[in-house]
Amino acid sequence: MSIVGMVFLFIAAIVLGPLLIIFGYLHLRRRSINKHELQVIREDIRNIYAEIEDMKEQLADFIIKTN
Repeated sequence: MSIVGMVFLFIAAIVLGPLLIIFGYLHLRRRSINKHELQVIREDIRNIYAEIEDMKEQLADFIIKTN
């Protein structure tokens, strides 16, 4: 490999290395935000299921009291 090729490779590594690190960090950060949002949505779904169960119990109690 010639000197020109080695210099070009060195410059490419200096330029592309930080760019890969920055974009890799941003990609992982974006993914973690999506995981956090998914966790919040799952918690909301659990709360909704709990509220539905409470409503079922209240409806059953109402039916029992009115009969």
